[in-house]
Amino acid sequence: MIKEIVTDRLILRPWRETDAASLYKYAQDPAIGPVAGWPPHTSAEDSLNVIRTVFSAPEIYAVVLKKSNEPVGCVGIMFGNDMHNAEAQADEAEIGYWIGKPHWGQGLIPEAVRRLLRRCFGELGITAVWCGYYDGNTKSLRVMEKCGFRFHHTEEGNTSPLGNIRTEHFMKLTKEDWQTSQIQIQPVTTDKKKYLQLLLLGDEQESMIDRYLERGDMFVMLDAAETPVSVAVVTDEGNGVLELKNLAVAPHFQRKGYGKKMIAFLRHRYKNRFHTLLVGTGDSEKNKSFYRSCGFDHSHIITDFFRTNYDHPIIEDGKLLKDMIYFKQTI
Repeated sequence: MIKEIVTDRLILRPWRETDAASLYKYAQDPAIGPVAGWPPHTSAEDSLNVIRTVFSAPEIYAVVLKKSNEPVGCVGIMFGNDMHNAEAQADEAEIGYWIGKPHWGQGLIPEAVRRLLRRCFGELGITAVWCGYYDGNTKSLRVMEKCGFRFHHTEEGNTSPLGNIRTEHFMKLTKEDWQTSQIQIQPVTTDKKKYLQLLLLGDEQESMIDRYLERGDMFVMLDAAETPVSVAVVTDEGNGVLELKNLAVAPHFQRKGYGKKMIAFLRHRYKNRFHTLLVGTGDSEKNKSFYRSCGFDHSHIITDFFRTNYDHPIIEDGKLLKDMIYFKQTI
């Protein structure tokens, strides 16, 4: 366990014995524990015992409000035998959580869970995270859905810690799905050459990139670790035409839909300023198929473009490129 984790509104830190009164304040509420399968706390001494035992496990955190420094809930990561789901593998984990009733509906637990997901996938090497909820616990389900979990399976006849028989539903989030959900696209207004190696995947001559880089709008797609996934540069060609001058996806992110995601982003961003999105590409079947799959139609050809403008032969898929093939679509 690390000393503390800070989010916008919360501090996630280990429980302290001095938290017993605050824990009892919220955990005594019968609306909190029973729906999750545990009994309401009966006294501050009872809460202190929980802090010394259950809450002393690694990766169990008090959910502390920054504005008041008060613990108002709990969130934790469980591994191995501590997990409720028998289908979980050794490199997977489970997240559990609750928060005091006065703080329901403020998005605090989703904020905490999202940060623990980043800890699981980005810091602890976990490949998948599980969450479980008993039938009828719709508030817990909504947290899972907000955080990207997907339904996996239902188990009938499970015995809860309270000793009664319940139906339990399990949700799962894989590292791959989490990484996809964390993708962000943001503009690049300074130091555009920082992403030159990616730009060169879309246009392999730097002097050609220099023709449009500074006059164009540039965007970079980043994953959860802020690793560059894709770049794009678009330019205003006048008369309502926006041209996609450069589109590139890093090799280990290719064939996962990120190029299409970038184009969809550009269409949405510029739909009220331009009526046509134009893109030129070499006479490569792979490139032409890609743009057709993104909704582009053939526009026109500029003959000998590559022979005229590049200082070396441009080869794609074993073919020497000669003409620039233009595609367009309405946005």
